[in-house]
Amino acid sequence: MSSGAKVQLAWIKEVTPGVTPPGDWHTFTRISNGVTPTYNSEANNEIGADRMAQGTAMTTVDVGGDIESKWRYGALDEFMASCFGKNWVANVLTMGNDRISFSLATYAADIGVAGIARGAQVATMAFDFPGDNEITVTTTFAATSWSDKADDTSFIVNAQPEPAQRRYSFKDISGLKLNDQQVGEGNACVDSFNLQFDNAVQTQRCIGNGNPFPGNIIPTTFTPSGSITISWSKMAYQLWKAQQTGDAISLEFTVSNADGGYRISLPEMEVNGSWPDAGAEEIVQVELNYTARRIPPTITRLPAPIVIASVTVTPDTASVAAGETVDLEAEVLPAGASQTVTWSTSDAAIATVNDTGLVTGVAVGTATITATSTADPTKTDTCAITVTA
Repeated sequence: MSSGAKVQLAWIKEVTPGVTPPGDWHTFTRISNGVTPTYNSEANNEIGADRMAQGTAMTTVDVGGDIESKWRYGALDEFMASCFGKNWVANVLTMGNDRISFSLATYAADIGVAGIARGAQVATMAFDFPGDNEITVTTTFAATSWSDKADDTSFIVNAQPEPAQRRYSFKDISGLKLNDQQVGEGNACVDSFNLQFDNAVQTQRCIGNGNPFPGNIIPTTFTPSGSITISWSKMAYQLWKAQQTGDAISLEFTVSNADGGYRISLPEMEVNGSWPDAGAEEIVQVELNYTARRIPPTITRLPAPIVIASVTVTPDTASVAAGETVDLEAEVLPAGASQTVTWSTSDAAIATVNDTGLVTGVAVGTATITATSTADPTKTDTCAITVTA
């Protein structure tokens, strides 16, 4: 007997579709896993010596299914790229025509049974954004082969944990705009919404390859769609009314936490929905179904800024004559952190400083010049300036 808690799920990105490469795997933290083989059959309609049924004929095998998971920064990026058919470029993802596939494997450690789907690519990704809970993602895979074994060994090699552990929830959604208008309590309150990216994949069978599995998984049209439930208001009415003329609307929002985030933009969509109604003790809401058209969506990845450790000003003391200048430098650590600082003076009557750290002596006396990190204003350093005659 096996426990679900002891079934490991992991993945590795393939270089050649359908071929599992060497290297470390990645743990897939999930709610459920439905990627399995489906053995298709057809009734054998032969008639024998009597009226006894003649069984079935095994035909094809389909491999695929849904994996439901919570959403963490970085956890689903490779699958999003597979869904869009294009790798991330400079933290931006948009539609392409590349085939990005994976090997997906499970291992029930308590009974020593393992299974692996190869050539798995993403057919659809469905994001659910509730009004009171964590964001969930259902990723539907279609694969080209399946193997399994029960010899107490796993297909998974050295699975690495997901680096980010903070899960996105409804509280992490911001910048929600419909038709370039910020949505909020003042104009239209969004109760919940969902978004699905669908490749409408087709399975291609190839006679002569000697196996019952698909020869190819072919994406066809790429259709982002979903629905949004919004309080009935004048703004909601204008959005609802767009279906009367086929006018396009747009959708944009950001999901982010301390680990990083994503900004999702659908520039052109068409909507439809029914005229809303509600009971005497209910809030009137309208559900608008939307489908993107013509212009592909974009997802922009927003890495969390590097935490500032310190700011160091050099030199830490300097002397300058009135009317002369001295140049200060500021270094922000660690390496890779934003080097942008703001400069200020304690006494502009004694010495001034410009936005590059150039200090000008004004009158005899002393002043303190401060460099402050713009990324973390709590990180500062100073230089003591003495102005001479």
